[in-house]
Amino acid sequence: MKFDELRDYQKECIDELRKGLQDGHRSQVLVAPTGAGKTVIASFLLGEAYNKQSRSFFVCDRVALIDQTSATLDSYGVPHGVIQADHWRARPWEHIQVVSAQTLARRELPYTPKLLVWDECHTCYRSVVDYIGDTAITVIGLTATPFSKGMGNIFSNVVNSTTTNSLIDEKWLVPLKMFAAKEIDMKGAELKFDGEWKESEIEERGIKIVGDVVEEWIAKTNEHFGKPEKTIVFSATVVHGEEICRGFAKRGYNFQQISYKDGNSDHRRDLIQEFRKPDSSIIGLVSCEALAKGFDVTDIKIGIGARPYRKSLSGHIQQMGRVMRSHPGKEFALWLDHAGNVLRFLDDTQEVFENGVQDLNQKEYDAKARKEKTDEEKTDMKCFACGFITKQKICPSCGHERKSQRSLIKHSSGELVEIGGKKLKPHEWQADKGLVWGELCYLAYEIKRNDLQAEKFALAQYRNIFGAWPSIKYSSSLFKPPRKEVRNKVRSNLIAYRHAMTKRRSA
Repeated sequence: MKFDELRDYQKECIDELRKGLQDGHRSQVLVAPTGAGKTVIASFLLGEAYNKQSRSFFVCDRVALIDQTSATLDSYGVPHGVIQADHWRARPWEHIQVVSAQTLARRELPYTPKLLVWDECHTCYRSVVDYIGDTAITVIGLTATPFSKGMGNIFSNVVNSTTTNSLIDEKWLVPLKMFAAKEIDMKGAELKFDGEWKESEIEERGIKIVGDVVEEWIAKTNEHFGKPEKTIVFSATVVHGEEICRGFAKRGYNFQQISYKDGNSDHRRDLIQEFRKPDSSIIGLVSCEALAKGFDVTDIKIGIGARPYRKSLSGHIQQMGRVMRSHPGKEFALWLDHAGNVLRFLDDTQEVFENGVQDLNQKEYDAKARKEKTDEEKTDMKCFACGFITKQKICPSCGHERKSQRSLIKHSSGELVEIGGKKLKPHEWQADKGLVWGELCYLAYEIKRNDLQAEKFALAQYRNIFGAWPSIKYSSSLFKPPRKEVRNKVRSNLIAYRHAMTKRRSA
């Protein structure tokens, strides 16, 4: 790779890293958001080392990224081997070696490199920290989220490349359309020693809304793309992920899980290779943490967050980064938040996306538990009709106009709850939800005369009325002639929507 082939900010990063080394900084961290090209910069540096016949390691945060890193080095013509049990790329004679942090912990390596590039260094693996502490090698850490406590003790210099918002403006990343969907209820959940919720608690509570996760995805992928699109789902545990896969399978969609159970198996490698294909038979991958960092499949258009965090801004940002990479024809990506993380971390996320990180000790973003938003705050931060995260009066996603008064209505468990706690009884015609759903299906087909469009229309009307998705799939067998009240409600919704769209066009 030639220096002139790099983007301008990538060239500046390399110059700053060189200057840092000249100034005596043996361990430096390169802070670069998802899509900034951390591995590209690393490939250039490793290529330079190779040309000098200098031995170097590229340390991956996890085994799942070994093959991806190796493929990137191949694409830039950097000869290398892989140090991993029975890996087909074992080439001990090469001066550049790709190795996982786990392998570094349990092996005596054949030599000590002169340069070590440490990917996702915010994980602060003890094996890597001990290794670089016992040697005089030059270390360059790579991360998008340098929020871990103690990083300032490992690295003496920070090189900040660019910001997420700049990458979006320059089309290197795509913007996210974020929707606050049915949340996993974590009230009263037990905590771990680190202040995060216990995985067992999230698993138990998350399984209860798997149906909502599936139905929300079906509605949104058809609404925004007209068909299913590649998706990545972040679950709480392997069991939770298995339930999510089963939920999608029941609706006819092929979602596969990547987990620690795969180990270094060919099964995992085959799944990922299949998912990378443009015409992949796998529409979605589900993972707890294995794919949260560094995983790079650019044509993923939908991300689903189903793993709530109390403190880990880095976990939240890393997950969203998996769907923001640019791809031909990809104008935006959807983020469906069933974890509550978008609203919980919104202010800090916006700050990091706009300004980046200049100082490892500037803020301990992962050290504090975020205060939960009140119902009133949540209402102010999202569109009531579709869940789109916005503070605009007219929702850019669905055109719903926000009411001027603050007594906005929230639907919950069949009751309409006014912000402030006052409960209002539902209308009598709403009492039998199954009947209403059948009436809406009938009315939707009467209006649209097309099953796919009718299903989308009926789903939207049902959610508008009850604040949740129906538990039964749209079918002509459910058709019930609609009562006057149902017709009037749908007509009222359509009139409100048209008024909102008219105001939006004239704005």
